[in-house]
Amino acid sequence: MTTGSRKRVFGDKISFKSFSCAPVNELGVVYLFGVLHDTFDFKIESIQSGFPDCIARRKVGSNRWEEVRIEFEYDSKSFLAHRHEPDGVDLIVCWTHNWKECPKRIEVIELSSLLGTAEQIDSEIKIKRQLTAWQRFCREKRLEGLAFDEIAKIWKNQKNKHLQHFTGCAKIRAPVTFTLCGLTTAHSLKTTFWKKEELWLN
Repeated sequence: MTTGSRKRVFGDKISFKSFSCAPVNELGVVYLFGVLHDTFDFKIESIQSGFPDCIARRKVGSNRWEEVRIEFEYDSKSFLAHRHEPDGVDLIVCWTHNWKECPKRIEVIELSSLLGTAEQIDSEIKIKRQLTAWQRFCREKRLEGLAFDEIAKIWKNQKNKHLQHFTGCAKIRAPVTFTLCGLTTAHSLKTTFWKKEELWLN
């Protein structure tokens, strides 16, 4: 088959940022990680063709950074097929995590299962205040020994609970009666907002 007649192969549609289809190889994983590296709170030091593929660092405290040796794989089990040394890596970034015997000391980021959570976080960290909150939360949980997928799920659940609470409060409708200079007035409470621990009525 000639190059001109060879058909391209695409992954499933995901429509995530500049990525319209899911990765089908390791290069797709590398690109997607590059798009999301801020979301994962990494600073990239170098990317190379040799093992490990990437050297990064992440902050773990005040003036404290840890080195992270990263290997990219389309599926995590390819780490074995490529005969890499487990002691030479701290983190595997893959599209599919199918290596059940993966050593516990190696953290695994499975992009396919985290894409929805990563998209939510990515949209939030564009605001500096939220970026700081996410980084602080992420560093705190990493010091507790949690992996990124666990941290991301906890963050997402907390955000969803906060949103549900706010939505429920915003639907409150009740008559409020107050007396001013001897006159009684009825006021319909349409919405309730909390800002800086003060109650605002519209």
